[in-house]
Amino acid sequence: MSGKDWGIVIALLIVGLLIGYFAAGPGKTTTTTVTQTSVKTVTVTKTAGAPPQTTTKTTTTTKPKSVMKTPPDTLIIAMDTSDAVSMDPARAYEFTSCFVVNQLYDKLVDFELPDLVNVKPEVAEKWDISKDGKVWTFHIRKGIKFASGNPLTADDVVYSLQRVIKLKQTASWVLTQFVSKPEQIQKVDDYTVKITLDKPVAPSFFLATLTFTTSSVVDKQVVEAHAKNGDMGSDWMTDHSAGSGPFILEKWDREAEIVLKANPHYWKPGQPAVKKVIIKHVPEPTDQLLLIKKGDVDIVTDLTAEQVKQVEGTPGINVIKVERTHIVYLGMNVAVKPLDKEEVRDAIRYCIDYDSIINDILLGAAIKWQTVIPKGLLGANPKTPYKKDVAKAKQLLAKAGVPNGFSIELTTPPTYPQIDIATKIQADLAECGIKVKIVQMTASEMYEKYRKQGLQLVLAGWGSDYPDPDNNAKAFGDYRVHQLAWRNSWYDNHSADLAEKAAVEFDTNKRKQMYLELTDYILDHGPYAILYQTLAQHVARDYVKNYLPDPTFFLEDLSKVSKAGGS
Repeated sequence: MSGKDWGIVIALLIVGLLIGYFAAGPGKTTTTTVTQTSVKTVTVTKTAGAPPQTTTKTTTTTKPKSVMKTPPDTLIIAMDTSDAVSMDPARAYEFTSCFVVNQLYDKLVDFELPDLVNVKPEVAEKWDISKDGKVWTFHIRKGIKFASGNPLTADDVVYSLQRVIKLKQTASWVLTQFVSKPEQIQKVDDYTVKITLDKPVAPSFFLATLTFTTSSVVDKQVVEAHAKNGDMGSDWMTDHSAGSGPFILEKWDREAEIVLKANPHYWKPGQPAVKKVIIKHVPEPTDQLLLIKKGDVDIVTDLTAEQVKQVEGTPGINVIKVERTHIVYLGMNVAVKPLDKEEVRDAIRYCIDYDSIINDILLGAAIKWQTVIPKGLLGANPKTPYKKDVAKAKQLLAKAGVPNGFSIELTTPPTYPQIDIATKIQADLAECGIKVKIVQMTASEMYEKYRKQGLQLVLAGWGSDYPDPDNNAKAFGDYRVHQLAWRNSWYDNHSADLAEKAAVEFDTNKRKQMYLELTDYILDHGPYAILYQTLAQHVARDYVKNYLPDPTFFLEDLSKVSKAGGS
């Protein structure tokens, strides 16, 4: 993480997406529509500023609709919840934890899916920025109550953010990268908070990070009432909630289910649309498949790509697909000859059959994407110039002085579909004269060695910790932050400088253009072959309304989801 370094959590992605998966500024409004053929589709409206994310709902047109076997006022979700550690927003950093925390708490600002470009007011109804860009003044919305009935005021906001800094949990870096000391967060009056940054950054950058669950606002009175031994209530908060969000944490049985109930004091009219949410711990995709087919649950999130194919077109079932902010790539360590030559790296990019990986191995559970900022974010670049072209690859190898190819190691986790993808890349590169030896390592072992610049070729993934392009731009483009560019020994000052400048550019349109320039540059000169961007493929009964899978791992909003139309 610091960009979610998917080496640590790759196993969770495997379970959470496919099991089989191997794992701002205002603008015009555009509409993305998927054409109806034999299936019904959903239309998604998306604010411009990045290539729009496409949400597709696939269902049969056969009547009648499915029978609703679950209670109409209760949403039941089956998923693997085994990664959850704590429901304290200052500690939560796992997929399930952040997913649940987002239902329990409000933040100063938030994104409204599917828009991942324009931050919207939430607890803060407006904000001001000083001329030097360092001092932010947030004006708190009046009338919000916590689940306890206590009013939400500036005291709660200050306490919540200072608490994150003081507790120093893993996720605190999302805030402390801008605000290093608790006293930089101050109360001005009962409904005004001032935050002084260590240094100015792009407004869209800072606001995007405030949408992460670490910045959730907690009820100071309730939390302090349960504090002990200086823990600021963290032990109690592990399996209790003290928020103003649409739901309250009623129960967490680690091996069975997480139960949420509606917050009677929730301030948004008409929300939540259901009285209860039950998140059942069902780690096996086969069990999830059986439950959704029988109608014993309303939504499942972890079917394999093959299982998704099985249920597409099934009466009463919708398949909902959303591009995730997660990129899978082949890294090339330029300290290893002849990977130091740009022609060789380009040749490798032309050796790979991207379409076959997506269609034959992943069964369509990804989109073709070849630049380092994922689709949906500001500055996302849709160019896909690379395709399998053996003749061109051989010309480039000859130009680089290795006409007969060379031998190289490719390291991959020994799990599906990574090993299948690595084997495919091995075969593709062999056609170009490059002899690849596949080295299998557990994800944890592989990433430990990768972080020490110890690999040659590596099959890896990277996901955004928050919906801002800086997270990817710095990782892939700036070796000074010691992330992906550094791990691949790519010490390119032009790329690093551009990534740093974009992070502090106040003009959103100029910032977008800088990221387009940067992604173009990395696409041509960088040490990566971007293979694809992953898809979330969730399956729901047809009576579930307004359900939208999360492209990140913490923005899921169940408050608008309802159940209707079942017979």
